[in-house]
Amino acid sequence: MSKHEAMQTYLQDHVTTIAGRVLDFNVGRPEVESISFLTQYANKDIKRYLSGAIREYGFAILIQKPYSVDNDDVNMLAMEMAQGFQDWIDEQNKAKNYPDFGTSCNVTRIESMQNMPNLSGIDESGTVAQYMLQCKVTYYEAK
Repeated sequence: MSKHEAMQTYLQDHVTTIAGRVLDFNVGRPEVESISFLTQYANKDIKRYLSGAIREYGFAILIQKPYSVDNDDVNMLAMEMAQGFQDWIDEQNKAKNYPDFGTSCNVTRIESMQNMPNLSGIDESGTVAQYMLQCKVTYYEAK
């Protein structure tokens, strides 16, 4: 199993729980309630050793939620849902519940790179907002 497949498998149960749908891989759908997993970089060496290397796998989660220009709580609820996903990532790290990168890898950390998700865009119709959180997995990979 590739690291991409491992990450999709790792995140899918949580996405199903919170959104009731399949996690999209490297596709940013402009549909309300879609959640996408976007790869940013993989196997980036942080420190090299004779026996292997400490590496990082970077990714972003894009969450599509309803958007409103009215004085209601639609945008607040969307932000709280996105924050909840980021909090879940942090909880997984604290619990040392990591993706399975295979026998040659020892994952040591999964973390969000931000203190909160950011509003990364609004669709042309002005009804769907996209929230993004960037994360990384740190691991040791033996040669």
